[in-house]
Amino acid sequence: MTLVGILLVSGLSASLVGSLSLRSGYNSAFWRLPLDEKLDHIATQLRAWWWMSIWELVGLFALTGGILGLTWLLVDVGEPVLAFVAVGVYTVALIPWMFGLTFQAAGVARAARSRGETGRTPEWLQASWDTAFMGEMTWVLGSNVGHAVFGLALVQTTLVASWVGWLAFGVALAVITSVAIVRDGFPQLGSLVPLIIGVALLAS
Repeated sequence: MTLVGILLVSGLSASLVGSLSLRSGYNSAFWRLPLDEKLDHIATQLRAWWWMSIWELVGLFALTGGILGLTWLLVDVGEPVLAFVAVGVYTVALIPWMFGLTFQAAGVARAARSRGETGRTPEWLQASWDTAFMGEMTWVLGSNVGHAVFGLALVQTTLVASWVGWLAFGVALAVITSVAIVRDGFPQLGSLVPLIIGVALLAS
């Protein structure tokens, strides 16, 4: 249980290290820039871009390990149906975000180098960027649907206090609603509910 809690907490922690501490200018203003200007910025800080992407991947792997561990904990205490539904939804949301992170780490860096050398943005980049953004939104929304189901599963067990399950369910619904309304959101929102559950597991 302790290992699962550590992994769930580490998911958001590692991602924040990449997104905040090592962003080096990749703030909210950066994401609002036209694509050409984004590439110009990335080309001058390519190493920071790679580190950001690597830390986000590390966080995602830690989070996924924690989710799998949580699934088996729920199975062990007699709640297999909701546990498998939750991890199934999580997995469906995970796949496009893995593509997005891979594209961020490799594809965008390649395009930035190309623009730095030729002064032109590769023609394939815009469509790939838009696809990666859709993968990110699928991740945020889909993962929180899975987290909401995990919350309901926790309410049915004695693994943690029932209010933790209800809190997880409520936060997941709040994230889904807010992202659906504004049609935007940070990928770290997919790690927020697991942080709550992870802290509860460590404290129990």
